Amino acid sequence: MSNSPKKLKFNQYFSIKKKDLDKAGLFNISLVADVPLFIDPFHLFYSKKKKYRELHDHIIKYLVFLKENSVSFSGQKLPTRIIDSYYRFPEVEQNWFGFSFVGNKGRGLGKKFANALNDNFIELFNDFGSGKQTNHLEKITLITDRVGKDTISDFTTNLILDYLATETEKFTKKHIDKKSTREFTIKRAEFDFDNHVWKPKRYILPAFNGDYVLLTPKDLLTKEKIWINKDDLVKDFENIPAAIPDNVLRQQLSAYFNQKLREYEKTRLNKKTNKPEGYHTQETKKKAVMDTLRQFRQAIDVYIKLKEQKGDQAEKISLEYVASTEAFLENQFTRFAENIDTSLTLPTSYEEALNRAKYFKECVELHDNYLNLYVGDEPASEDWIQRMFWLVWYGSLSDLNREPKNGLGMPDFTASLGKKDKTLIEFKLAKSKSLQDNILNQLKKYKEVNKTENGIWVIVFFTLEEKEKVDKVLRNNNLESDQNFILVDARKDNKVPASKIKS
Repeated sequence: MSNSPKKLKFNQYFSIKKKDLDKAGLFNISLVADVPLFIDPFHLFYSKKKKYRELHDHIIKYLVFLKENSVSFSGQKLPTRIIDSYYRFPEVEQNWFGFSFVGNKGRGLGKKFANALNDNFIELFNDFGSGKQTNHLEKITLITDRVGKDTISDFTTNLILDYLATETEKFTKKHIDKKSTREFTIKRAEFDFDNHVWKPKRYILPAFNGDYVLLTPKDLLTKEKIWINKDDLVKDFENIPAAIPDNVLRQQLSAYFNQKLREYEKTRLNKKTNKPEGYHTQETKKKAVMDTLRQFRQAIDVYIKLKEQKGDQAEKISLEYVASTEAFLENQFTRFAENIDTSLTLPTSYEEALNRAKYFKECVELHDNYLNLYVGDEPASEDWIQRMFWLVWYGSLSDLNREPKNGLGMPDFTASLGKKDKTLIEFKLAKSKSLQDNILNQLKKYKEVNKTENGIWVIVFFTLEEKEKVDKVLRNNNLESDQNFILVDARKDNKVPASKIKS
């Protein structure tokens, strides 16, 4: 198969009709980079489909199994053999969902996840599975900062892997040419609760670059956040006491929360601040909420019950997220890819990075691709624009990597041709409030951490005001003639579509 970027999506690569995927309720994934969607286990819990509810019961059963193991090691670190056997899972790269821009490589679940889950079982949810409280995997995201939506999605995916593989196999046998399929063994497909071991299983699946591909039902997916999440818990915490039927408990919880809020606020006011007394920052509120939840664990179950009662909203919002993501992938993302040149390889990573950044600028400014950087009248997210930027690297001999920001010196992109030839690429929207600070300090820090002198900025602006802002920052810092700053003009109001230009 050709490595052409024109074959971005599953249906294109395997020569099938998209309507067949739609009829089966399966998402038409990209096969060049992960799509930023995630599986939300709440959709299993709330579903009218019996099979989905059974899958949720299976997840809870496995969590109860893990909890029973954790009790045996109360006050101790989990042994490596336990972590490896029951907690450690690879990221399921084959479904092509997540954060990765370059291909579909992820990190998987390991010690960090295992210890977070174990700590929650011992300290907070020791009666999990007893019937005394609500049972949701997402509970572990509400107290700890160590587990996010991607982790929950990865864990859920691993626990329903047999279902996803079976559904993909059914679709494969019906719609895909046998020449494009293979029999694959998935090593950890099913858990044997009797013998406490993971068992392998074989499936006929689509074959792509030596690996299999998994398809996922659209109605399991979400984008921005899973339905049961910490941000909503903190934001709507004032609604929780009102939902507690016990008057004494309600008053105790409210009093404790307000006391903690005052304590954190007093601490904040003792520091230099321009905020008035009585103003509560999101951070002080979050601290007060977390303290209250540790003291009154019942509040977590009250919050979850409130979210369960609004399950229809979860389905509606997620369907809208998935539809908009799919539309962007089908339209703007695809159109951008149709006009790119893949033959831009140059001798060094720096020369290639600079040339491809300039080519991205050319694609946007001179070939009507600025239109593909919008969703309706609004600019696309930085996340999606970066994914488009990655498309101009198709066919490159350089190793292009992109990692989620972790505060440890990771740039947006790293291009390399061996260990000693490395170039960093930092991507920014001009509207960023921290643009100047980032320009002066961020890339410099990344260069130091990554031990390279080569760094390039790609800055995209959508209005005249944003352009003037960038120009001023560069001018004030004597950087306006620096070739390492590539400014990309994505304005609509200053361009004549190429189709209307007379020769």
